[in-house]
Amino acid sequence: MKFVLFHGAFGNPEGNWFPELRDKLIQLGQTVIAPEFPVEAWNEITKGGPKTELKNQTLDKWFKVFETVKNQFKAGEELCFVGHSLGPLFILHCVEKYNLKLDSAIFVSPFLRNLNRQWQIDLVNKSFYKTEFNFAKLRQLIPVSYVLYSDNDPYVDKNHSIGFGKMLKSSMLYVKQAGHMNIEVNLNEFPLVLELCKTRMDLSLYQKYLAHRRELYAIDYISPKSEEVIYLEPHEVFDEGVFKFRNLKKSGFSTFDTSLDFWDTQKGYFYQARLAAKRIKDFTRVFMVDKLSDLNKPRLREQINLDLKAGIKLYLCLAKEVKDKVKEMDFGIWDEEYLCAVGLQNNRYHQVILSSRKKDIEKSLKWKQIILEHSMRVKETDRDIAGFVKKKT
Repeated sequence: MKFVLFHGAFGNPEGNWFPELRDKLIQLGQTVIAPEFPVEAWNEITKGGPKTELKNQTLDKWFKVFETVKNQFKAGEELCFVGHSLGPLFILHCVEKYNLKLDSAIFVSPFLRNLNRQWQIDLVNKSFYKTEFNFAKLRQLIPVSYVLYSDNDPYVDKNHSIGFGKMLKSSMLYVKQAGHMNIEVNLNEFPLVLELCKTRMDLSLYQKYLAHRRELYAIDYISPKSEEVIYLEPHEVFDEGVFKFRNLKKSGFSTFDTSLDFWDTQKGYFYQARLAAKRIKDFTRVFMVDKLSDLNKPRLREQINLDLKAGIKLYLCLAKEVKDKVKEMDFGIWDEEYLCAVGLQNNRYHQVILSSRKKDIEKSLKWKQIILEHSMRVKETDRDIAGFVKKKT
């Protein structure tokens, strides 16, 4: 997705919540363009009075800047336009003039006509005001749109924004006591706008999890230019698992070390895994059998029965048969997009590594193939465990 950010009158792309939004979108692997349009200086306009001749902010001059942006668009590319204040109105001008097909648009404090609050604003906006757009055409070109408005905006009465949204049949989002939704109300970041942007992205499971961690811990774990590998503390693996299972789309494969005694079949981690298995229908778990006697553990049998009921494809593999060929014995591959490898030491989690690097995914898929070649399918607990023990004895 390519996002284009449109600031308003007397503004710039480094003001309000635009820089934070731009950085967060880039961290999520998106392309962002934040052009700077020519604007007037408030003090000069005020000093010159209502008849001041505008030097910078006119519709034609903004079009000239936008044409350099438009030249960066590629055929068939998905576009989301985000505008604040005058930005949304200019977005409509651009879409109509250049017949642009958008994926979506987010309009913050929008309007179409004179605001009649402060003459300086109406003066610099006068060439932009327009109510006779071809709204039927605009609704086709902007099939998904959101309008954010507040009840105490000192510049844009909420009726202006509501009217704007009705003409485009936008989804209306009322933000209580948010003013003009700018730096004047300390809005240096705008999580709601970011979340709306994220609904338009086709993020990988790994990218979604990184975004989740950034929100949870307010830490940027990786930059777009770094290798896509992060290290978790042992206790964090459960949060990672729950998030992963809730967002799994296509497939899951994991191993399970039967020598471990600290897990609980009813914990949220395994419960969410079973829910995911019911939803995606392609979930495989291989029990890596450390000792054949492990298969007599009541808790292990309970785990197997619960997994079978959830539709998980279960296998048994004698760990010693593959340990020389498989580097990580406790790992998972999720949507074939990222690897979670768990290091164990003295029967406890020692290190957890998440990776979406292509070479790591390819390596783990080879481990998966080796393990399955040495595994036996379990469809009925007692019968198949007995058969496996007999075969390996």
